[in-house]
Amino acid sequence: MGGGVRAGYLLLISQKITSKGAALGPEHSENPIRLGIDRLTVIADKTDGPLPLPEMGSGENHLGYHVAAVLGLHEWFTEHRAPVPHLLGLDQPSQAFFPPDHTDEAVLGANDRHKLLNIFQAIRHTLRLLEGQFQVIAMEHADLGHPDFDPYVTQRWRYETDQALAPADWFEEEAD
Repeated sequence: MGGGVRAGYLLLISQKITSKGAALGPEHSENPIRLGIDRLTVIADKTDGPLPLPEMGSGENHLGYHVAAVLGLHEWFTEHRAPVPHLLGLDQPSQAFFPPDHTDEAVLGANDRHKLLNIFQAIRHTLRLLEGQFQVIAMEHADLGHPDFDPYVTQRWRYETDQALAPADWFEEEAD
């Protein structure tokens, strides 16, 4: 693939990332966002120069841009029938909204709940756009209790009630 063609594809993918980033609203999302292929990172093109993801601040910003990037890439791959698995797995995206020293009893604040819900709404939007050609599996312990979230929860596994993906008896030692 020639450099011009690759640059064109990257521009189109970056437009998808910019759009998804703007919908999620992390810091710097008012700027064009692109995928920097040389270091495989997200970059905000600000008027005072490029700002790479590691310099964009909080874990909340990093989560927003990672989600925007992977959804933009998967949307492109799916639309162009690329030989890439049409599957994304996410493990507890809510962790970006908890303080570093949180306990299991920590509860998401209203603003954090709203931002996390935006993440799941962006995922749902991409899934609808791709009409069943793409799948997302999210493992999440935060329960948002919202009509845009609840219908998509298929299991609520809890250790207290001995409900889990892997049954407890799988881990019990066999008696000699």
